Amino acid sequence: MLQQKPDEIILVDTRTEQMYASEHIPGAINIPLGVNTASFEEAIEKLDKSKIIIAYCQAGSSSRLAGDLLVHHGFERVYTMAGGMNAWKQKYPTSLSSPATSGVPAGAIVAPAFTLTSVEGTSFSLSDFRGKVVVLSLILTTCHLCQEEMAELKALKAAYPDIQIITVSIDTGETDENLRSFKEQYNADWLFARDTARIATQYQGYVLATPTVVVITPRGYISFRKVELVHLDDLKTAVGLAYEEKGELMPSAAPSDGGQMPGFEADTAFASLAVLGLVIWWRGMRKEQR
Repeated sequence: MLQQKPDEIILVDTRTEQMYASEHIPGAINIPLGVNTASFEEAIEKLDKSKIIIAYCQAGSSSRLAGDLLVHHGFERVYTMAGGMNAWKQKYPTSLSSPATSGVPAGAIVAPAFTLTSVEGTSFSLSDFRGKVVVLSLILTTCHLCQEEMAELKALKAAYPDIQIITVSIDTGETDENLRSFKEQYNADWLFARDTARIATQYQGYVLATPTVVVITPRGYISFRKVELVHLDDLKTAVGLAYEEKGELMPSAAPSDGGQMPGFEADTAFASLAVLGLVIWWRGMRKEQR
């Protein structure tokens, strides 16, 4: 069906513009889904409701919200992709920005630049730590999981003393005094700063949630990101891979089966969606909701 009627399907990438520009599934359009869903909901109203909509994000979780919103807006044939882009690129190629002139590995996500001021009053930039593995943690000081993450990060720092950890409070009402007290409470010996540059929207993308842990490779690419409490073993694995410019968000080698999918061809695309386990969000029986 997809091969015969490819125009009946709309593939929606719900990630940030930066992530979409870096890498996306061939044929997908970008409609970012942020913490404020208004712009997303406004954009999907312009889509053809008679078509099949397939939404995907980076790992598969955020697209579920997109699926709910699409159904709420009257789309009746809505699917989300289990595993998202992470699962897709394990087996199939993607549309990538050209690395020929930039030297950026195909599919790698460049960590957005930022400059902040530490709670001690020192200005620093992400670029200052080029050549090091950087672990960025986005927190709220009142978040219990964020408090637990401090112990994990402290143990990580002991295991890898040469990494650079940066903890940023995304609380708009945060003060240097309070954040400095929080740092001292956990005897943390790394940088703490308030999010005065609004980096949360760049690194979290869809939903502002804490704790968010991001690992950046020595060459400045995002290799790992989790919006949850990340325990020491997982942190050590992520950091170890980052030293090698590897990680779950870094581009993998060519597909193991040798298969290539030029463009967004119906037969291979449909098969791959099935392999990845599309989670159907069809809510056609809307009568039950009335």
